[in-house]
Amino acid sequence: MTSNPTNPMNPTNPAHPMNPGSPADPAKPASPANPTGPHQPFRRDPKPLMHPRRVRGGVRLKTKEGEAPESWAAQRVLRVIEQAAEGGALREGLEYARQGQTRRIEFTDGRAQGSVQGRSSRPYKTVVGLKQFADEQRERIIAAMGDQALYAAKLLAGELPTNIEDLFGPLEMRLFPTESDDFELSCTCREKDKPWCKHAVCVAALLAERLGEDALLIFSLRGLDGEELIQRLREHRSLAGRGDHAADLYSARPPEGIEEASPDLESVVDRFWEAGGELAHVDLPITPPEVGYVLLRRLGQSPFPEGRFPLVGLLATCYELIGEEALRGPSEEQGLGDEPPDQAGGEDSPGDGLGGDDGPGSD
Repeated sequence: MTSNPTNPMNPTNPAHPMNPGSPADPAKPASPANPTGPHQPFRRDPKPLMHPRRVRGGVRLKTKEGEAPESWAAQRVLRVIEQAAEGGALREGLEYARQGQTRRIEFTDGRAQGSVQGRSSRPYKTVVGLKQFADEQRERIIAAMGDQALYAAKLLAGELPTNIEDLFGPLEMRLFPTESDDFELSCTCREKDKPWCKHAVCVAALLAERLGEDALLIFSLRGLDGEELIQRLREHRSLAGRGDHAADLYSARPPEGIEEASPDLESVVDRFWEAGGELAHVDLPITPPEVGYVLLRRLGQSPFPEGRFPLVGLLATCYELIGEEALRGPSEEQGLGDEPPDQAGGEDSPGDGLGGDDGPGSD
């Protein structure tokens, strides 16, 4: 029996699939990996996640769903966020903030910069800030706050007055945001057409909660550094309390009569610690503080709540007594180096129990 070479099932036929020299199937295109073009397996795109990737140890809101923040500052900012963001973005953003989807958040350079983990493999970089005041506006604010003792005293004590906007109204400015345009937002997510994406809502909610804990943060968001603001207010209040004819805190030139150059240290080392006549020109009046116990208020409650004595109250009493003694100063009869009369001893010293022939301690 002879084989038919034209039979497709004949192995000698070039078109037979088992023949090494068989041409490639024109219906199966060749690939760089296999020029003969074998059948490639079907690759399915990864299915998008239905829920965001969970974050361990993320930053989350302290308030739970349905609870309102205790701080009025946080409530005021959250009210603007609820009005600006759409329903879906607002709902998911607040849920992100409660679940702790923010890997980290920093409040620097007048901005809240957060890294928010969503459904993507990489977190999104989200920045939330406020429009900052110009230099001329900042100077006007500091001058106005320095003239109002209440606002300056509250801020120096680490508190933000609830009526702070009453100070900004006459200046035709506002401290807290009232509309969406007051915010400056940016995010690396794909929702470019929505400024208030869920990631921006998440970071803004965390920022609002932080405003209730840090009274000076709202000023930093507006371009007024908190520490610089406190320092400027102290200087302004100090200058205002010294009168029109008082010398400045820092004089560009020394007082008249002491313009001579300072001597070398070697020539005055034997009397280095002696006060010279220049001490009389130093004007450092001692006045009562405008706000009592500023440092204790900034420190907060005592770290020893179960202590035997109320530490904060004890320190407050000490500060008060020391301040009264400093304000009273040395009496006319008592010099700076004299011993107080009740501790000098002698025949008229009452109740020492140690001297005198008739005392209880005599033999």
